[in-house]
Amino acid sequence: MAGETPNLLLIDDNAENLESLRQRLAVLMPAEEVEIRTWVPTEDDGPPAEAFEARVDDRTALVITDYDLTTSVKGLFGLSIVGWCQKKSIPVGDFSRGNVANLPKEPNLFELRVPTDDEHGAAFVATTFRGFRSLRSGIEAAPALLTERRSLAAVLSSLLGRSRLESQFAAYMSRLGASNSALLQQLRSFAGEEQPDDEDKIRLLTYVLGHVLCNAILKYPGPILSRHSLCAYIATTLEESEAIEPLFADACYTGPFSAGHSYFWRGDVDRILDGLGGDVDQADLESFADLNRRLVEAALGRPLATHNCDRCGGMKGGFWCPFTVRPVCERADCSVPSSSWIPAGAQLCRVERDFYDEWAPLLGL
Repeated sequence: MAGETPNLLLIDDNAENLESLRQRLAVLMPAEEVEIRTWVPTEDDGPPAEAFEARVDDRTALVITDYDLTTSVKGLFGLSIVGWCQKKSIPVGDFSRGNVANLPKEPNLFELRVPTDDEHGAAFVATTFRGFRSLRSGIEAAPALLTERRSLAAVLSSLLGRSRLESQFAAYMSRLGASNSALLQQLRSFAGEEQPDDEDKIRLLTYVLGHVLCNAILKYPGPILSRHSLCAYIATTLEESEAIEPLFADACYTGPFSAGHSYFWRGDVDRILDGLGGDVDQADLESFADLNRRLVEAALGRPLATHNCDRCGGMKGGFWCPFTVRPVCERADCSVPSSSWIPAGAQLCRVERDFYDEWAPLLGL
C-alpha cells in the first residue's frame, strides 16, 4: 500500500450536508494526499453491509459517518458502520447533527467523535487522517518494528522519538483487550491458521496506536500535556495560556494528531521550569504545583490569575480533572487519585472530590 493514494469515506443521509463537508475537506486536503469518497445510503443500494463493503478497501484510512442514517435506510445507524469498521481495523468517527443527545459526548477508545459543524468537523477529519497516516508512514519506514518482538508501547515511544517513555505509554495500554472485542477476535485469527502478512500487521499497529495516542494519551495528561492541563500544572487558569505557552515553546509536542492543538512534553516542561529557578523562595511551598506557579510568576514578573476553586482560592493545582474540566490539587478535600475512570498512565489526572463522592457510590466504584 506504500506509495498508493489512500482514501477516506464520508457517509451521511443528507446529500447537501455531505457535499458541504466534502468541499471543505477538498480545500484542506489535496487530491494527491487523499481520495475523498462519499456515500448517501439509499434502499436501492441493497443490503447496507454489502453496500458498505463495496465502498471500502485496503486503502481506506478513515471513515466518517452520521449517527442516524434512518432517513435514507430504515434501521441503519452509524453504530453499525462503527462496528463494521472496527472489524476491519479502519479508524471511524461519528457525529450527530439532528439529535446530538443521542450520541454520547465521550467516544469509546476505538471510536472518534467528530464536531458537528463543517469548519471544525473538516479540521478534525484532516488532523485525524494525517495523524493515522503519520503513524503508518513511521511504521513502514522502520521494518524492524514488524519483526522484532517489541511491545506496543515500545513501538509508539520509538515512533515518537521518546524511547525512554515506553513504561509510561505502556500504562495507557493495560486494558486494550477489554476495549474492543473486534480487536481480540482479529488477534485470535492471527494466532490460528490465518497468519498475518506485513500489511495486516501495519494496519493493526496503526489502528491500535493511533487510537491510544489520540483518545487516551493526548486526552488524559501524563507524559504529554494539553493547553488546559499545562495551565493546571502551573496552578492557574486557561486564560493565562497565551502568556505561559511562549515560555514552553521548546517543549511543544508536534507529533501525530497535534495539528490545530497545543501539546507539551511534560519532561521538557519540567526541564524548562528547572531553568527558571533563580532566587525563588521555596520555604513555604507545599507541593510541586505551588513551586511551578511561583517559578512562572517570577519569569513573567507578575502574579498569575487564580482559577475557580473555593477550597484554595484558585491558587493551587498541578492536576486536571477531565470530568469537571478544572484544575485540582492533591489535597484530600479537593481530589482523589486515578481510579477506574482514568487510564493508569494519566499521572496528572485526578477526579474532583465532590464529583467523585457524588457518582462513585452510584456506579459501584
